[in-house]
Amino acid sequence: MLQFLSVDNVIITVFLGLLALAAYFDVREYRIPNRLSLFIAALYPVHVAASAQPVDWAGGLVAAAIVLAVLLALYAFRAVGGGDVKLITVTAMWAGPAAMAEFLVITTLAGGLLALLMISSTRFGFAVGLAGTGRQGTKNMVLKEALPYGVAIAAGGFFVGGLLLIR
Repeated sequence: MLQFLSVDNVIITVFLGLLALAAYFDVREYRIPNRLSLFIAALYPVHVAASAQPVDWAGGLVAAAIVLAVLLALYAFRAVGGGDVKLITVTAMWAGPAAMAEFLVITTLAGGLLALLMISSTRFGFAVGLAGTGRQGTKNMVLKEALPYGVAIAAGGFFVGGLLLIR
């Protein structure tokens, strides 16, 4: 019981809450506020200090640097948004080398599911239903062509957070 209420578990839970908030903003505004990525990054050293288990913080920094380098190249070609670059980078730091593969696979699979949803005719019916309830702004959001990839990143981050909580 005391293990569950550890300071580190509270910190990990805050990390997960920030990821959920980033996903919410991305769905609502197609924008991930910089402060959320900054808070997630600033929370990482607190996690490292509070963890009862050793944390490969150097590996986490290297993983984040590699992800940032790759994503900056994709950003230069407008293949990914700036908010996504920052959110994936700071979440990769939390994943570190130990969970990087799982994080990327879960994020990619969740992104693929989002893409399928965006191209399906179901979203048009959903948009019409929202318009019928007077939610024009939400209807317009559902019909946008952009993909709120922050949701997929959060899904991968939730997997990482789950791993951190059970170790």
